[in-house]
Amino acid sequence: MAMTQQEAIALVRQILAARDDDELTQIISLNLSRVDGTFFGVLNASVQQLQREGKPNIARALQAVGDRMLRMKTLI
Repeated sequence: MAMTQQEAIALVRQILAARDDDELTQIISLNLSRVDGTFFGVLNASVQQLQREGKPNIARALQAVGDRMLRMKTLI
């Protein structure tokens, strides 16, 4: 089932709100099967927005999570 734009935004927000790596890992594992091009498009737009807002550390961390999810997705 394809992910909607709203679902993708909600998931990016969940990832950004994760308190620690354990919570982040849980969020990823619960949602990995659903992530698709829509999610990665929203994630990339979010990274660019964070960079524009002068939050490069958060942008890099979010990009790293996206890269990790993409690697995991290609292994499934």
